[in-house]
Amino acid sequence: MAVWDDLWTEFESQAGPILSDELSAQAPVSDDENDPAPGTLADSMVWEDRDGDTLTVGSKDPRGPIGAYVTRGTSWHPIDPVNGEFLHFFVGGDEVFARHVDHPGTVANPFHIAAWENQRDQVHQLFHDIMPHGMAMSYLNPWRNKTLGE
Repeated sequence: MAVWDDLWTEFESQAGPILSDELSAQAPVSDDENDPAPGTLADSMVWEDRDGDTLTVGSKDPRGPIGAYVTRGTSWHPIDPVNGEFLHFFVGGDEVFARHVDHPGTVANPFHIAAWENQRDQVHQLFHDIMPHGMAMSYLNPWRNKTLGE
């Protein structure tokens, strides 16, 4: 098992940065005018090993599951203040305070699919170069918690 662990660690240490860098490059970056922290999503991309045999790449955005909202989109939803009396945001460079907002939702931006497609061949080649013959990548799912093909 030690040989497998060593080879897998080598693969992850090379494939992880390739994929997290590509996610960063593909992630949308808002404009400075309306976002006080543009690039936060792009800067939050990381890779990690889960359970010793699963390479996971995605966002560790400090604001929460922003990556899921961006990649899946959102539907209409009300927004009310939680930690204060007013919401505070920017629209067209203007500072806005509101007690309630009806958000129209956002269109999905599956940038993670484009990131994978841009690096798929390189990651496959890397896997075949490092891992023993007869090994196969058994499951690649860019839609967490969703079966591909649905």
